[in-house]
Amino acid sequence: MQHRHRYRGHRRDIDGLRGLAIVLVVVFHVFVGRVSAGVDVFLLLGGIFFFSPQIRNALNPAGLTVVQSFLRIFRRLYPALITVVTVVVVSALLVFHRVRWPEVGEDAAASLLYVQNLHLANLGQEYSAVNREVSVFQHIWSMSVQMQIYLGSLLVIVLVAVAFRRHVRGSSQVLHWFLVVATLASFGYATWLGGHDQGANYYSPFSRFWEIGLGGLFGIWLLGRVLPAVWRSLRPLAGILGLVLIICTGLFLDGAAQFPGPWTLVPLVGAMLVVLAGNPVDGDDGDGGAAAGASGVTALLCTAPLQFLGRIAYSLYLWHWPALVLVTYLMSDGADVAEPGGQGRFFNGITATLGAGEGLMVGSVVVVTSVVLAWGTYRFIETPLRQQAKPARSTALTPSYVRQAVHGRRGVAGAVSALLMVVATVGVVSFGPVIEHRNAQSTPTDAGDVDPAVYPGPEAFLRGAPAPADAPVQPDPATGEEQMLPRTQEDGCFSGFAEPDVILTQEFNSSDTPCAYGDVDSDRTMYLAGGSHSEHFLDALETVGREQGIRIVPVLKMGCVLGMSLPHLSGDPYPECAEWNIRAQQYILDNPPTDGVFMPVTRPTTIEGNGPDVVPPEYVAMVQRLTDAGIHTWGVRDTPWHMAGPGVQGNARLCVAEGVGGDCGVAEESSMAPVNPALEAYRGMDMTHLDITQALCRDGRCPAVVGNVLVYRDGQHFTSLFSSLLAPELSRQMYGTS
Repeated sequence: MQHRHRYRGHRRDIDGLRGLAIVLVVVFHVFVGRVSAGVDVFLLLGGIFFFSPQIRNALNPAGLTVVQSFLRIFRRLYPALITVVTVVVVSALLVFHRVRWPEVGEDAAASLLYVQNLHLANLGQEYSAVNREVSVFQHIWSMSVQMQIYLGSLLVIVLVAVAFRRHVRGSSQVLHWFLVVATLASFGYATWLGGHDQGANYYSPFSRFWEIGLGGLFGIWLLGRVLPAVWRSLRPLAGILGLVLIICTGLFLDGAAQFPGPWTLVPLVGAMLVVLAGNPVDGDDGDGGAAAGASGVTALLCTAPLQFLGRIAYSLYLWHWPALVLVTYLMSDGADVAEPGGQGRFFNGITATLGAGEGLMVGSVVVVTSVVLAWGTYRFIETPLRQQAKPARSTALTPSYVRQAVHGRRGVAGAVSALLMVVATVGVVSFGPVIEHRNAQSTPTDAGDVDPAVYPGPEAFLRGAPAPADAPVQPDPATGEEQMLPRTQEDGCFSGFAEPDVILTQEFNSSDTPCAYGDVDSDRTMYLAGGSHSEHFLDALETVGREQGIRIVPVLKMGCVLGMSLPHLSGDPYPECAEWNIRAQQYILDNPPTDGVFMPVTRPTTIEGNGPDVVPPEYVAMVQRLTDAGIHTWGVRDTPWHMAGPGVQGNARLCVAEGVGGDCGVAEESSMAPVNPALEAYRGMDMTHLDITQALCRDGRCPAVVGNVLVYRDGQHFTSLFSSLLAPELSRQMYGTS
């Protein structure tokens, strides 16, 4: 028997592993609503087949250039992507209410530019199970990460290869060690960032690199290597163990909260064991994973169904999520999440929205439809446009290279295809901003912008002011919430999530213009302190400040409150909130306001926002500190939080815009205690109690529209118009005037 060092033939078992990975992704997305580890297996496999060829190309004078390598990757991935994105955008225009169109346009643009992961991280959107409001392109985050890592790695490989070109063997070793160091560094970074900001960690290419890097090292050192004869008896066990690790990951690990941290090794080690189970053994006559005599897990992966799914895996990944989101949107009728005690932790997919019976049936239709669409895309888009042969090395895009690059496309047909792709890309990229610009033209933000006889807002509940039933809601709920924000957002007068500084001048302390509202020239000052639930009173306080001759100074930080260090919205530690609190309290005590501090003094029972309002002990301690310092507190009761389920925030604005029925509100008892809990909790302290619940709720309901005015821009924050209309009531409670 001739001993072989490595088998380099086609590995059908790895094709089957792709098929298994896409099955897990689709089934878990559709029916379970959890991270399955299928994407992590894809990242590992991508690394296996990426790094080794690229290193060889860089070191071989006859190998492909970095531009050619990129174009091969681009041609393999982009045609199907542009096809799916275009079809989904058109479908979204037909299915979604126009309130969702700008979001669809922005997500589509981010997907086509391979920055969807960064876009989602920037918006603070964590991985979410399917619901009416989730992005139709959420799943493109993984492809964006992959492309970013590929591009960055190509550049590094070329630079190192050029530096060591005279020592080919030496440069190969250097590149391998570069990959080892980068993989370990990424693993360490992912572990660290997971403890500080898991939302950013999940989407970060720096955190995700180690998964692809580990695949690259496996491909360089172990893929296809002929293993010692002793491995023959261990192969079946390795395959079974690997398969169990992959499949069980989604059932027992919370990937959204734990990946790409150390627990990601569970499915990745499983995938590597499965691949090793298909490696040839010394003395074999076959060819490893493609062997006709393969048994166990390797034989399972070589079966026709998994081979078929492996071939269409990329297109199926592209299609299944938007199909699921669109169908959920059409079928859910506003129901986002199962009620407590329903499906349980393992069933947050479409079955949680539609119920077990209907969800199983509709989900099955989604899966079958996605498979059909994926096969069509693979057959008519991917295959004809895939590069069939390796072109000659060229530093320029010569006509001969272009002719070789695309199979079956010549002359005018190729040019037309390319032009259509460019037009579609530009159109989609431009779509969101155009809609946003149009919406921004007519959004009322101040009480003076509307007729009080038509838009009484809170006065309809407080004093029974009539509101004509035929008047359109203002601000238009179809307008993006960016047009309904308080001025502090535009002025840069708040501390963002990542900064611990107290912001006192505009443009985040980079301007000389002070952050001041109301009577900006007055010597009297009042601090508006806390987080977004303080900030959304700015428009009302600005009017009060002008009337009373008081300068309103914001001391604000997103996702934080004065006197209490909250966790981040993702549930991760939020050290910036703790540090900001130290600085903000010190500033207030060192520079006491003449007219006190305005701040919320209650909050929902749970940190996520569920349950009637309560008074945390940290709030009481903060007000006591202010009282001891001789500073008056204007303590406003918190407002209702519109929750779609346990820990899941709803969106009242989208509900109103889409006309799903009802008042798009919440039951008063679910969000507000029967009696303001602040009345007893702060007894004896220097505080004026403010309670605007009667302006928000009536007859046991807290609707999303009051007096023809949209109350909330999301699920808990006032629109700037409604806040402005609250000024008379706030002035009455604070100063006895209106």
